[in-house]
Amino acid sequence: MRHNGGFRTALDVICARNYPRPLMKKTPRFVLPLTLLFLLAFPYVSPAPIIYREGEGFSPGDLGDVEIKRNAEEQYKLAERYENAHDYKRAGASYRMVVRRFPRSDVAARAQYQSGRMFEREGKLQRAFNEYQTLVERYPRSPDFESALEAEYGIGKAFLDGKRVDVFGVPTLPSMTKAQEMFQKIVTNAPYSKIAPLAQYGIGQALEKSGSISATVNAYQQVVDRYPNSDVADQAMYQIAYVYLQASRTTGYDQTAAVRAQESFEDFLLRYPRSEKVAQAKDNLKALQSRKTTNSYTIAKFYDKQKNYKAAYVYYNDVVQQTPDSPEAAHAKQRMDQIRAKVGEAKLTIGNQQPAQPAAQPRKMQAQTDTAGRPDYAGPPAPPAAASPRPQQPTPMRTPSSAGDVTPPPSAAPAPPAASPAASPAASPAEPALPSQ
Repeated sequence: MRHNGGFRTALDVICARNYPRPLMKKTPRFVLPLTLLFLLAFPYVSPAPIIYREGEGFSPGDLGDVEIKRNAEEQYKLAERYENAHDYKRAGASYRMVVRRFPRSDVAARAQYQSGRMFEREGKLQRAFNEYQTLVERYPRSPDFESALEAEYGIGKAFLDGKRVDVFGVPTLPSMTKAQEMFQKIVTNAPYSKIAPLAQYGIGQALEKSGSISATVNAYQQVVDRYPNSDVADQAMYQIAYVYLQASRTTGYDQTAAVRAQESFEDFLLRYPRSEKVAQAKDNLKALQSRKTTNSYTIAKFYDKQKNYKAAYVYYNDVVQQTPDSPEAAHAKQRMDQIRAKVGEAKLTIGNQQPAQPAAQPRKMQAQTDTAGRPDYAGPPAPPAAASPRPQQPTPMRTPSSAGDVTPPPSAAPAPPAASPAASPAASPAEPALPSQ
Protein backbone atom coordinates (compact mmCIF):
# COMPACT_ATOMS: atom_id res chain seq x y z
CA MET A 1 0.00 0.00 0.00
CA ARG A 2 1.58 3.29 -1.09
CA HIS A 3 1.23 6.48 0.93
CA ASN A 4 3.07 9.76 0.22
CA GLY A 5 5.61 8.16 -1.99
CA GLY A 6 6.22 5.19 0.42
CA PHE A 7 4.68 1.97 1.61
CA ARG A 8 2.63 1.25 4.77
CA THR A 9 2.41 -2.14 6.33
CA ALA A 10 -0.77 -3.72 7.65
CA LEU A 11 0.34 -2.85 11.23
CA ASP A 12 0.64 0.81 10.27
CA VAL A 13 -2.89 0.75 8.92
CA ILE A 14 -4.31 -0.85 12.11
CA CYS A 15 -2.47 1.61 14.39
CA ALA A 16 -3.58 4.56 12.31
CA ARG A 17 -7.20 3.47 12.60
CA ASN A 18 -7.21 2.80 16.38
CA TYR A 19 -4.87 5.50 17.74
CA PRO A 20 -4.52 9.17 16.86
CA ARG A 21 -1.29 10.09 15.16
CA PRO A 22 -0.03 12.49 17.93
CA LEU A 23 -0.19 9.67 20.50
CA MET A 24 1.76 7.38 18.23
CA LYS A 25 4.52 9.96 18.08
CA LYS A 26 4.67 10.77 21.83
CA THR A 27 4.48 7.28 23.25
CA PRO A 28 7.85 5.87 22.15
CA ARG A 29 9.52 9.25 22.60
CA PHE A 30 8.65 9.89 26.28
CA VAL A 31 7.11 6.86 27.94
CA LEU A 32 9.72 4.26 27.10
CA PRO A 33 12.75 6.36 28.12
CA LEU A 34 11.12 7.31 31.41
CA THR A 35 10.28 3.68 32.14
CA LEU A 36 13.86 2.60 31.50
CA LEU A 37 15.20 5.43 33.65
CA PHE A 38 12.92 4.47 36.53
CA LEU A 39 13.98 0.82 36.40
CA LEU A 40 17.65 1.77 36.37
CA ALA A 41 17.36 4.32 39.17
CA PHE A 42 15.24 2.20 41.50
CA PRO A 43 16.05 -1.44 40.91
CA TYR A 44 14.86 -2.51 44.36
CA VAL A 45 11.24 -1.60 43.72
CA SER A 46 10.95 -3.98 40.81
CA PRO A 47 8.40 -6.73 41.47
CA ALA A 48 9.64 -9.97 42.95
CA PRO A 49 9.60 -13.04 40.70
CA ILE A 50 6.73 -15.50 40.76
CA ILE A 51 7.82 -19.08 41.48
CA TYR A 52 5.80 -22.20 40.61
CA ARG A 53 6.29 -25.49 42.42
CA GLU A 54 4.53 -28.73 41.58
CA GLY A 55 1.84 -29.40 44.13
CA GLU A 56 2.24 -25.91 45.66
CA GLY A 57 1.12 -23.58 42.89
CA PHE A 58 2.43 -20.05 42.42
CA SER A 59 4.09 -18.09 45.23
CA PRO A 60 6.06 -14.83 45.29
CA GLY A 61 9.80 -15.15 45.27
CA ASP A 62 12.09 -13.11 47.48
CA LEU A 63 15.62 -12.16 46.44
CA GLY A 64 15.95 -15.11 44.12
CA ASP A 65 14.56 -18.46 43.25
CA VAL A 66 13.99 -20.17 46.61
CA GLU A 67 12.90 -23.77 46.79
CA ILE A 68 9.60 -24.29 48.57
CA LYS A 69 9.12 -27.28 50.85
CA ARG A 70 5.92 -28.99 51.89
CA ASN A 71 6.17 -28.37 55.66
CA ALA A 72 7.68 -25.85 58.07
CA GLU A 73 10.48 -28.10 59.36
CA GLU A 74 11.85 -28.84 55.89
CA GLN A 75 11.63 -25.17 54.90
CA TYR A 76 13.48 -24.14 58.07
CA LYS A 77 16.23 -26.71 57.49
CA LEU A 78 16.61 -25.45 53.92
CA ALA A 79 17.09 -21.93 55.29
CA GLU A 80 19.77 -23.20 57.65
CA ARG A 81 21.61 -24.84 54.75
CA TYR A 82 21.57 -21.53 52.86
CA GLU A 83 22.86 -19.75 55.97
CA ASN A 84 25.68 -22.23 56.49
CA ALA A 85 26.66 -21.66 52.88
CA HIS A 86 26.74 -17.89 53.56
CA ASP A 87 23.93 -17.33 51.08
CA TYR A 88 22.13 -14.89 53.38
CA LYS A 89 19.71 -13.67 50.74
CA ARG A 90 18.21 -17.09 50.07
CA ALA A 91 18.49 -18.01 53.73
CA GLY A 92 16.44 -14.97 54.74
CA ALA A 93 13.92 -15.63 51.99
CA SER A 94 13.51 -19.22 53.12
CA TYR A 95 13.05 -18.15 56.78
CA ARG A 96 10.39 -15.68 55.74
CA MET A 97 8.72 -18.40 53.68
CA VAL A 98 8.29 -20.38 56.89
CA VAL A 99 6.53 -17.45 58.55
CA ARG A 100 4.32 -16.74 55.54
CA ARG A 101 3.19 -20.29 54.85
CA PHE A 102 3.29 -21.74 58.36
CA PRO A 103 2.73 -18.80 60.81
CA ARG A 104 1.48 -21.09 63.61
CA SER A 105 4.17 -23.70 63.40
CA ASP A 106 6.62 -24.30 66.23
CA VAL A 107 9.50 -22.81 64.25
CA ALA A 108 7.69 -19.73 62.95
CA ALA A 109 8.85 -17.40 65.75
CA ARG A 110 12.42 -18.63 65.43
CA ALA A 111 12.28 -18.19 61.67
CA GLN A 112 11.06 -14.61 62.16
CA TYR A 113 14.03 -13.85 64.38
CA GLN A 114 16.45 -15.49 61.95
CA SER A 115 15.05 -13.38 59.12
CA GLY A 116 16.10 -10.26 60.99
CA ARG A 117 19.56 -11.71 61.52
CA MET A 118 19.96 -12.36 57.80
CA PHE A 119 19.10 -8.74 57.00
CA GLU A 120 21.69 -7.65 59.55
CA ARG A 121 24.28 -9.86 57.88
CA GLU A 122 23.53 -8.07 54.61
CA GLY A 123 23.82 -4.64 56.24
CA LYS A 124 20.14 -3.79 55.76
CA LEU A 125 19.51 -2.53 59.26
CA GLN A 126 16.18 -0.87 58.69
CA ARG A 127 14.64 -4.04 57.29
CA ALA A 128 16.26 -6.05 60.06
CA PHE A 129 14.67 -3.78 62.67
CA ASN A 130 11.27 -4.28 61.05
CA GLU A 131 11.68 -8.06 61.21
CA TYR A 132 12.62 -7.91 64.89
CA GLN A 133 9.70 -5.61 65.56
CA THR A 134 7.36 -8.12 63.94
CA LEU A 135 8.66 -10.79 66.29
CA VAL A 136 8.10 -8.54 69.33
CA GLU A 137 4.55 -7.76 68.29
CA ARG A 138 3.41 -11.19 67.02
CA TYR A 139 5.38 -13.56 69.23
CA PRO A 140 5.80 -11.87 72.63
CA ARG A 141 6.28 -15.28 74.33
CA SER A 142 9.09 -16.31 72.05
CA PRO A 143 12.39 -17.31 73.69
CA ASP A 144 14.03 -14.83 71.33
CA PHE A 145 11.97 -11.88 72.62
CA GLU A 146 14.76 -10.34 74.71
CA SER A 147 17.32 -11.08 72.01
CA ALA A 148 15.15 -9.24 69.50
CA LEU A 149 14.94 -6.21 71.81
CA GLU A 150 18.72 -6.20 72.21
CA ALA A 151 19.13 -6.43 68.44
CA GLU A 152 16.74 -3.50 68.00
CA TYR A 153 18.75 -1.46 70.49
CA GLY A 154 21.95 -2.27 68.63
CA ILE A 155 20.43 -1.06 65.38
CA GLY A 156 19.15 2.11 66.99
CA LYS A 157 22.60 2.71 68.48
CA ALA A 158 24.11 2.34 65.01
CA PHE A 159 21.89 5.12 63.69
CA LEU A 160 22.68 7.18 66.77
CA ASP A 161 26.38 6.81 66.05
CA GLY A 162 26.02 8.02 62.46
CA LYS A 163 24.54 5.22 60.39
CA ARG A 164 22.96 6.70 57.28
CA VAL A 165 19.34 6.10 56.42
CA ASP A 166 18.73 4.22 53.16
CA VAL A 167 16.24 5.64 50.67
CA PHE A 168 15.58 3.16 47.84
CA GLY A 169 18.86 1.50 48.73
CA VAL A 170 20.85 4.75 48.62
CA PRO A 171 22.44 5.93 51.92
CA THR A 172 21.44 9.49 52.83
CA LEU A 173 22.26 11.74 55.77
CA PRO A 174 22.42 10.40 59.34
CA SER A 175 19.08 10.63 61.11
CA MET A 176 18.67 11.17 64.83
CA THR A 177 14.93 11.01 64.29
CA LYS A 178 15.23 7.42 63.06
CA ALA A 179 17.25 6.45 66.14
CA GLN A 180 14.76 8.15 68.43
CA GLU A 181 11.84 6.30 66.80
CA MET A 182 13.58 2.94 67.21
CA PHE A 183 14.39 3.56 70.88
CA GLN A 184 10.85 4.73 71.52
CA LYS A 185 9.42 1.50 70.10
CA ILE A 186 11.58 -0.52 72.47
CA VAL A 187 10.37 1.46 75.50
CA THR A 188 6.76 1.22 74.34
CA ASN A 189 6.83 -2.52 73.63
CA ALA A 190 8.78 -3.55 76.72
CA PRO A 191 8.89 -0.74 79.32
CA TYR A 192 10.02 -3.12 82.10
CA SER A 193 12.63 -5.05 80.18
CA LYS A 194 16.30 -4.81 81.04
CA ILE A 195 16.99 -3.01 77.78
CA ALA A 196 14.32 -0.30 78.38
CA PRO A 197 16.56 2.03 80.51
CA LEU A 198 19.22 1.99 77.80
CA ALA A 199 16.60 2.74 75.14
CA GLN A 200 15.20 5.66 77.17
CA TYR A 201 18.71 6.98 77.64
CA GLY A 202 19.22 6.62 73.88
CA ILE A 203 16.17 8.81 73.30
CA GLY A 204 17.84 11.51 75.37
CA GLN A 205 21.07 11.16 73.41
CA ALA A 206 19.26 11.47 70.08
CA LEU A 207 17.40 14.56 71.23
CA GLU A 208 20.59 16.05 72.63
CA LYS A 209 22.28 15.72 69.25
CA SER A 210 19.24 17.33 67.65
CA GLY A 211 19.65 20.38 69.88
CA SER A 212 16.33 20.32 71.77
CA ILE A 213 17.16 21.33 75.36
CA SER A 214 13.77 20.96 77.06
CA ALA A 215 12.94 17.66 75.33
CA THR A 216 16.42 16.31 76.11
CA VAL A 217 16.17 17.15 79.80
CA ASN A 218 12.71 15.56 79.94
CA ALA A 219 13.97 12.33 78.32
CA TYR A 220 16.91 12.04 80.71
CA GLN A 221 14.67 12.86 83.67
CA GLN A 222 12.41 9.94 82.74
CA VAL A 223 15.42 7.62 83.08
CA VAL A 224 16.02 8.91 86.61
CA ASP A 225 12.33 8.73 87.57
CA ARG A 226 11.42 5.39 85.97
CA TYR A 227 14.67 3.47 86.37
CA PRO A 228 16.47 4.99 89.41
CA ASN A 229 18.41 1.78 90.07
CA SER A 230 19.57 1.19 86.51
CA ASP A 231 23.18 1.47 85.40
CA VAL A 232 22.47 4.61 83.38
CA ALA A 233 20.45 6.57 85.96
CA ASP A 234 23.50 8.44 87.26
CA GLN A 235 24.68 9.15 83.72
CA ALA A 236 21.25 10.51 82.81
CA MET A 237 21.26 12.87 85.79
CA TYR A 238 24.77 14.00 84.94
CA GLN A 239 23.72 14.67 81.35
CA ILE A 240 20.88 16.91 82.55
CA ALA A 241 23.43 19.16 84.23
CA TYR A 242 25.77 18.94 81.27
CA VAL A 243 23.02 19.99 78.83
CA TYR A 244 22.41 23.10 80.93
CA LEU A 245 26.15 23.71 81.09
CA GLN A 246 26.40 23.64 77.31
CA ALA A 247 23.38 25.91 77.01
CA SER A 248 25.04 28.47 79.28
CA ARG A 249 27.93 28.69 76.84
CA THR A 250 25.90 29.24 73.68
CA THR A 251 25.66 33.03 74.02
CA GLY A 252 28.78 33.71 76.02
CA TYR A 253 27.16 33.37 79.42
CA ASP A 254 23.51 32.52 80.05
CA GLN A 255 22.95 33.09 83.74
CA THR A 256 19.66 31.18 83.91
CA ALA A 257 21.15 28.08 82.29
CA ALA A 258 24.27 28.41 84.44
CA VAL A 259 22.22 28.45 87.64
CA ARG A 260 20.28 25.35 86.53
CA ALA A 261 23.52 23.61 85.62
CA GLN A 262 25.00 24.35 89.04
CA GLU A 263 21.89 23.12 90.84
CA SER A 264 21.78 19.95 88.72
CA PHE A 265 25.45 19.15 89.35
CA GLU A 266 24.93 19.64 93.08
CA ASP A 267 21.89 17.34 93.02
CA PHE A 268 23.91 14.77 91.11
CA LEU A 269 26.72 14.82 93.67
CA LEU A 270 24.22 14.50 96.49
CA ARG A 271 22.33 11.59 94.93
CA TYR A 272 25.18 9.64 93.33
CA PRO A 273 28.30 10.30 95.41
CA ARG A 274 29.96 7.10 94.16
CA SER A 275 29.41 7.62 90.47
CA GLU A 276 32.38 7.55 88.13
CA LYS A 277 31.40 11.03 86.94
CA VAL A 278 31.79 12.69 90.33
CA ALA A 279 35.19 14.15 89.47
CA GLN A 280 33.87 15.61 86.24
CA ALA A 281 30.89 17.12 88.04
CA LYS A 282 33.17 18.83 90.58
CA ASP A 283 35.38 20.23 87.84
CA ASN A 284 32.34 21.57 86.03
CA LEU A 285 31.09 23.20 89.24
CA LYS A 286 34.44 24.97 89.68
CA ALA A 287 34.32 26.15 86.10
CA LEU A 288 30.79 27.47 86.57
CA GLN A 289 31.76 29.32 89.74
CA SER A 290 34.80 30.81 88.07
CA ARG A 291 32.74 32.01 85.11
CA LYS A 292 30.15 33.47 87.45
CA THR A 293 32.83 35.37 89.35
CA THR A 294 34.40 36.62 86.15
CA ASN A 295 31.02 37.77 84.89
CA SER A 296 30.26 39.65 88.13
CA TYR A 297 33.70 41.25 88.13
CA THR A 298 33.24 42.39 84.51
CA ILE A 299 29.88 43.95 85.32
CA ALA A 300 31.33 45.67 88.38
CA LYS A 301 34.12 47.23 86.32
CA PHE A 302 31.58 48.41 83.74
CA TYR A 303 29.50 50.22 86.36
CA ASP A 304 32.67 51.54 87.96
CA LYS A 305 33.71 53.19 84.68
CA GLN A 306 30.22 54.65 84.33
CA LYS A 307 30.65 56.15 87.85
CA ASN A 308 27.63 54.21 89.07
CA TYR A 309 29.43 53.42 92.29
CA LYS A 310 26.47 51.93 94.09
CA ALA A 311 25.90 49.25 91.39
CA ALA A 312 29.64 48.65 91.09
CA TYR A 313 29.89 48.18 94.86
CA VAL A 314 27.11 45.55 94.75
CA TYR A 315 28.84 43.47 92.07
CA TYR A 316 32.26 43.82 93.70
CA ASN A 317 30.67 42.45 96.84
CA ASP A 318 29.26 39.49 94.83
CA VAL A 319 32.77 38.68 93.66
CA VAL A 320 34.04 38.63 97.24
CA GLN A 321 31.17 36.43 98.39
CA GLN A 322 31.51 33.96 95.50
CA THR A 323 35.26 33.31 95.52
CA PRO A 324 36.86 35.06 98.50
CA ASP A 325 40.32 33.61 97.77
CA SER A 326 40.48 34.49 94.09
CA PRO A 327 42.60 37.34 92.62
CA GLU A 328 39.39 39.03 91.47
CA ALA A 329 38.14 39.05 95.06
CA ALA A 330 41.32 40.76 96.25
CA HIS A 331 40.95 43.50 93.66
CA ALA A 332 37.25 43.80 94.47
CA LYS A 333 37.95 44.33 98.19
CA GLN A 334 40.48 47.04 97.42
CA ARG A 335 38.11 48.84 95.10
CA MET A 336 35.24 48.59 97.60
CA ASP A 337 37.35 50.37 100.21
CA GLN A 338 38.17 53.11 97.73
CA ILE A 339 34.52 53.59 96.79
CA ARG A 340 33.46 53.82 100.46
CA ALA A 341 36.12 56.44 101.12
CA LYS A 342 35.05 58.44 98.09
CA VAL A 343 31.22 58.51 98.29
CA GLY A 344 30.55 57.55 101.89
CA GLU A 345 28.76 54.66 103.51
CA ALA A 346 25.29 56.28 103.32
CA LYS A 347 25.23 56.46 99.52
CA LEU A 348 26.05 52.77 99.23
CA THR A 349 23.09 51.63 101.32
CA ILE A 350 20.90 49.26 99.33
CA GLY A 351 17.18 50.02 99.33
CA ASN A 352 15.15 52.79 101.00
CA GLN A 353 15.23 52.59 104.77
CA GLN A 354 12.37 54.24 106.72
CA PRO A 355 12.31 55.38 110.35
CA ALA A 356 11.33 52.74 112.83
CA GLN A 357 8.36 54.61 114.39
CA PRO A 358 6.34 55.27 111.20
CA ALA A 359 6.96 51.72 110.15
CA ALA A 360 5.72 50.38 113.49
CA GLN A 361 2.67 52.66 113.67
CA PRO A 362 0.58 50.91 111.01
CA ARG A 363 1.20 47.60 112.73
CA LYS A 364 0.08 49.06 116.07
CA MET A 365 -3.09 50.49 114.57
CA GLN A 366 -3.78 47.24 112.82
CA ALA A 367 -3.42 45.40 116.11
CA GLN A 368 -5.89 47.76 117.78
CA THR A 369 -8.35 47.38 114.95
CA ASP A 370 -8.13 43.62 115.07
CA THR A 371 -8.59 43.60 118.83
CA ALA A 372 -11.61 45.87 118.68
CA GLY A 373 -13.24 43.54 116.22
CA ARG A 374 -13.40 40.73 118.74
CA PRO A 375 -16.86 40.12 120.36
CA ASP A 376 -15.42 40.15 123.90
CA TYR A 377 -13.65 43.49 123.48
CA ALA A 378 -14.37 45.83 126.43
CA GLY A 379 -12.33 48.85 125.42
CA PRO A 380 -8.69 49.80 126.08
CA PRO A 381 -7.42 49.73 129.66
CA ALA A 382 -7.18 53.01 131.54
CA PRO A 383 -3.72 54.60 131.32
CA PRO A 384 -1.65 54.44 134.53
CA ALA A 385 -1.81 57.45 136.84
CA ALA A 386 1.92 58.00 136.74
CA ALA A 387 1.79 58.53 132.98
CA SER A 388 -0.74 61.40 133.27
CA PRO A 389 0.72 64.94 133.63
CA ARG A 390 -2.56 66.42 134.91
CA PRO A 391 -1.92 65.91 138.68
CA GLN A 392 0.98 68.39 138.41
CA GLN A 393 -1.08 71.04 136.50
CA PRO A 394 -4.69 70.89 137.66
CA THR A 395 -7.09 72.56 135.34
CA PRO A 396 -10.17 74.16 136.88
CA MET A 397 -13.45 73.18 135.42
CA ARG A 398 -17.00 74.32 135.87
CA THR A 399 -19.38 72.40 138.02
CA PRO A 400 -21.36 70.01 135.87
CA SER A 401 -25.04 70.66 135.77
CA SER A 402 -25.78 67.09 134.95
CA ALA A 403 -24.14 63.67 135.06
CA GLY A 404 -23.06 63.84 131.45
CA ASP A 405 -22.17 67.55 131.32
CA VAL A 406 -18.42 67.22 131.79
CA THR A 407 -15.88 69.11 129.70
CA PRO A 408 -12.53 67.30 129.42
CA PRO A 409 -9.36 69.27 129.97
CA PRO A 410 -7.61 70.63 126.87
CA SER A 411 -4.58 68.39 127.36
CA ALA A 412 -6.60 65.22 127.60
CA ALA A 413 -5.79 62.66 124.91
CA PRO A 414 -8.56 61.82 122.43
CA ALA A 415 -10.39 58.57 122.89
CA PRO A 416 -8.99 55.63 120.92
CA PRO A 417 -10.69 55.27 117.52
CA ALA A 418 -11.69 51.71 118.32
CA ALA A 419 -13.95 52.68 121.24
CA SER A 420 -17.60 52.07 120.39
CA PRO A 421 -20.30 54.57 121.49
CA ALA A 422 -22.63 51.68 122.11
CA ALA A 423 -20.46 50.31 124.89
CA SER A 424 -21.86 50.18 128.42
CA PRO A 425 -20.98 52.99 130.88
CA ALA A 426 -18.97 50.60 132.94
CA ALA A 427 -16.93 49.60 129.93
CA SER A 428 -16.33 53.21 128.74
CA PRO A 429 -12.93 54.70 129.58
CA ALA A 430 -13.34 56.94 132.65
CA GLU A 431 -11.74 60.36 132.95
CA PRO A 432 -8.65 60.52 135.19
CA ALA A 433 -9.46 61.72 138.70
CA LEU A 434 -8.70 65.42 139.32
CA PRO A 435 -6.69 66.47 142.35
CA SER A 436 -9.70 68.15 143.91
CA GLN A 437 -11.65 64.91 143.62
